[in-house]
Amino acid sequence: MNDPNALGAAAMAEKPETVREPVRVLIADDDPGTRLLLRKKLEQAGFIVISAKNGREAINRLSDDISAAVVDLKMPDIDGMGCLRHIRKQFPDLSPIMLTASDNVANAVEAMKQGALDYVTKPFNAKQLIALVEKAANTFAQSRKLRETEQKLLHERGYQLFVASQIQQSLLLGHPPENFNGLDIAHITIPSQQIDGDFIDFIRQNPRILDIVVADVMGKGIMAAFIGAALKSAFLKVLNEAATNGPAALLPEPGFIVNAVHDHMISQMERFETFVTLCYGRFDLGKNRFVFVDCGHVRTIHYRYAEKTVNLLRGANMPLGFPESRGFMQFQVDFAPGDFFLFYSDGITEAKNTEGEMFDEPRLVAYIQAHAHLPPKALADGIREKLTDFTGTDVFRDDVTCVAVRITEAAGHHFPKQCDTLEIDSDLQKISDVRAFVARFCTLLPKPPEEELLAGIEIAAVEVFANIIKHAYQLKTGQTIEIMARAYDALLEIEFRDQGNPFDPADVPVPVLDGSRENGRGCYIISQTVDEIIYYRDETHGKNCTRLQFILSEQP
Repeated sequence: MNDPNALGAAAMAEKPETVREPVRVLIADDDPGTRLLLRKKLEQAGFIVISAKNGREAINRLSDDISAAVVDLKMPDIDGMGCLRHIRKQFPDLSPIMLTASDNVANAVEAMKQGALDYVTKPFNAKQLIALVEKAANTFAQSRKLRETEQKLLHERGYQLFVASQIQQSLLLGHPPENFNGLDIAHITIPSQQIDGDFIDFIRQNPRILDIVVADVMGKGIMAAFIGAALKSAFLKVLNEAATNGPAALLPEPGFIVNAVHDHMISQMERFETFVTLCYGRFDLGKNRFVFVDCGHVRTIHYRYAEKTVNLLRGANMPLGFPESRGFMQFQVDFAPGDFFLFYSDGITEAKNTEGEMFDEPRLVAYIQAHAHLPPKALADGIREKLTDFTGTDVFRDDVTCVAVRITEAAGHHFPKQCDTLEIDSDLQKISDVRAFVARFCTLLPKPPEEELLAGIEIAAVEVFANIIKHAYQLKTGQTIEIMARAYDALLEIEFRDQGNPFDPADVPVPVLDGSRENGRGCYIISQTVDEIIYYRDETHGKNCTRLQFILSEQP
């Protein structure tokens, strides 16, 4: 049977009593007698005493290992209140005890308001003073322990946030595919010191179609990052379900994808009272089209190489996360080789300088217009540098994300060798100007078209111009028609844009050539002259677009 005394002795050996180290106390008083008495009483009580004859000397003798201080209010050079302010600023865990004459209690009370532990009037009671010094030392120890615990917690929380940020970087921020034929892509991501739900992803649908998703979850913290991760997972799930259940050759449209993702995520977003802005865009190099669904995100920048103009792309959809948001619409714009698209987060446009001024969208657009000739990587790096110069820091409040995409090839051709534009009024009297514009452009080509082909190009262009005036503008003059001519190695394009009534050539009846009906003759003439005619509606800018394509012989 075990000996209880032996067990008790073992327990005491395992947990020895903690021996408290002597407490160091600073005393400051200009009266030698008071200093001597304070030293004697405190040393008798077991304290280590550091003595100072005035405020300046007391400040110079302060150190981190002093646990209590007894300071006279009235001293030459620097008085007790000056010492108190210095102590509370430089040694916040230390709360001094103030000594004061009996007629100076008001100042002692004011000292307590500024952080003194208590005050003692002269002549002091030794037992009362020692009790207060013990209390001050205990308060110091507790404050120091609390501060150390807070620092430890901050360190642990910082490590957790670091891990969470690494998860965000790996799960939410995708990387563009390498060597996607027809597109030159670069991106930058500058993580902020916070965790949020920004994410980007790149989905290669086939060798000629690439989808890009740029999204921003409202709010900060791990919850926003988790919502972002769930959203990205929902996109992958919807695409996988569409590939499994749909026709093998039919890709789901961006509008269908976003609507399906919203249905998957709406209950979670309502539960956490959050929403998501995003842009889901699809580059279709076979059709020279960018189809996109914008859900309250910052506007995508589209730089048109041929016209040297910038379009800001925005849809008409609410962000994801609102029950009434169901029914997301998609929009489309055309593109040509040399065109440039910039997707970005509001961490760029909402970044502020030292005066509180935001970087804003106009400044970003101006930068794009001035540097659109640069390769995407150089341009993205330039945006980073511009933002750093503007804010004066390379550490930002919000994540900074941008994706730059250059069209290097579309529908089998590369950068245009020659391009020109014409803006003209919707007046049938201007037909000769249209014919002259087309003829001048063609004759300036390295190898102008043969006379017969040139005549056909002029006829087709004139017919489109006339149809726009008659049908889109209902013979209303003073409206603008934009005409763009682009020449490639073996292809000529003449494109018309107007803001009249929408028009679909597929709705035009086949013409009757016996003279009994006029409808459809213009479209028939065009179709017999061009190699391909492409019509689409640019909903973002409210424009009808008609593109005529003519195959040229190979240029030398």
